[in-house]
Amino acid sequence: MSKRDRDLLDLISLRQLRYFTAAIRARSFNAASRDASISQAALSEQIALLEETLEVHLFDRASGRAVATASGRELDRRVSACLMELQFALRDAQERSNTVAGLVHIGLVQSYSGCWTHPVISAVQAQWPELKISLQRRTAQSLQEGVIRGDLDLAVSFDPEPHTDLEIVPCFVEPVVVIGNLKHPRRSVALSDVARYPLALLPSEYSMRRQLDNAFASQGLTPNVRLESDALEDLVHAARKNGMLALLNGAAALSLDVGDAIPLTDKTLYRQACLIRSQRRHHSFAARHIWDALSSGVPILPSTWSRQAKRRKD
Repeated sequence: MSKRDRDLLDLISLRQLRYFTAAIRARSFNAASRDASISQAALSEQIALLEETLEVHLFDRASGRAVATASGRELDRRVSACLMELQFALRDAQERSNTVAGLVHIGLVQSYSGCWTHPVISAVQAQWPELKISLQRRTAQSLQEGVIRGDLDLAVSFDPEPHTDLEIVPCFVEPVVVIGNLKHPRRSVALSDVARYPLALLPSEYSMRRQLDNAFASQGLTPNVRLESDALEDLVHAARKNGMLALLNGAAALSLDVGDAIPLTDKTLYRQACLIRSQRRHHSFAARHIWDALSSGVPILPSTWSRQAKRRKD
């Protein structure tokens, strides 16, 4: 039976493929051999055997340097993806058991903790006591950066910038809501209607506040800001006890169990809640379990807010 008639998987070793991809990454056989802790002669021999088996030139050696050919680059693209999937499968087999355990690093913005992240995590940890969670509250921008760097296994954030390294899953659209006593209650309220009231807002370092300031300015409005606090409870207290109006994102209102919040009609202030994780890194069994639990545990918005959000998407 000739080589062409035999299964190539019987003729090619995993070691040869790993040496081949290492040589592509290192851009030289010498550097690749150091990374693989073998001699350059041994690495070159294995790659030559791979080329002989495939009957394809994977590197051009004419210039004294090993430069990948077009066939070599295409093979690397496909083999690297397969090796990564194989690595994930082997790690899964190693980690998978009857217990979800280990440490998972989760980043989140403040407003998603009470209505989404904490209830889901509490339920999962009640089922799997050996699971450990590290929660880190950050701004939306630093959450995205943390996932890309690998500081975080996943993040619960909003309106992330598209990035080739990230998997971004939209979960729900939330409005900015008004809390407090309006003179003429309604299903939704315009920004111009709240500008004349004394307002309790987040400080300017928060993206929501900057969006609000821009929205007021675009309509020629000057808001009557009477209180700024990064504690959401302070804003709600000001609305309940001090006669102000508090402007919060919908998830914050849900987290604080505020049932009488009214959404703003300005759709430019609505934001998309998302789950974020790396597309390139290995995710442990525990991290994937938490991801799936958060995906299934998305908070349910009041029907009046949902209708407003649907109009925004349309």
